[in-house]
This record gives sequence, C-alpha cells and structure tokens, in this order.
Amino acid sequence: MRGRSSAAEIAAELSKAVARGNGRLAYRLLIQLADDLRAVDAAGRVVLAAEEPPNVGRWSDAIAGIVELRLREAGAPLPDWVVASIGDPNDLWEPDRGVKLPWGADLKLVPEPLSRRGVAIEASELESV
Repeated sequence: MRGRSSAAEIAAELSKAVARGNGRLAYRLLIQLADDLRAVDAAGRVVLAAEEPPNVGRWSDAIAGIVELRLREAGAPLPDWVVASIGDPNDLWEPDRGVKLPWGADLKLVPEPLSRRGVAIEASELESV
C-alpha cells in the first residue's frame, strides 16, 4: 500500500532499533503501525497484516495486539499469526518508550488485545497527534 508499512516491515525496522538500543525509535514504530493500519480500509488492513512479522520478543506481542485491535475495529479477519500470538498476561510488559515515565500505564485504559498479551500500552498512546 502506498505510503504505508506492513506489520512485517515495521517489525524488521523495530528489530534493528532494539538491537541498537533505540527504544524511542522502536516505540515510535509501534505507533506508526497503529497509524498505518488505521489510515486504510478493512481490506488494506488485511493486506498490511497478512505477512507474519519476524519475532522481536515482547515487542512482537505488542505488534500482534495492535494488529488485532485495528483489524477488529474494521471488522476484518485476523491472520493466523495474530491468533497464535498469545503473549503472557501474567508477565506485564511496558515497552521502552525512550523516556522514563513517572508512572506505569493505567491498565483500565489498555485495549483488550494488548492486555490479553501482557502489553501495557494505553489506547491513547496509539493515537498520533
């Protein structure tokens, strides 16, 4: 899709950012994925999510949660790799945002596809300004 990155492309770039210790960029890539998926219709969301991304540890749980959230918003089917990504709800994880937050995410504000995978990112974080 013109000007939009797939989940697999985002994960590949995110993997490089994590390897360089650049949490700010890795986190920004998650937000970019959420934006790119939201910017297209249901069919476009399916296309951007079709290819299974490379494994990036707990970041992969966040990617799967964001993809599930955006596809469900559009009433689109989930790819098998998203369904198979179960994460660990008993091991809460917050991504490195590149800055230290004075408090953690409010778990009541975390979308279910993320919280079910143990990823603490509030819904408002997935909205670009």
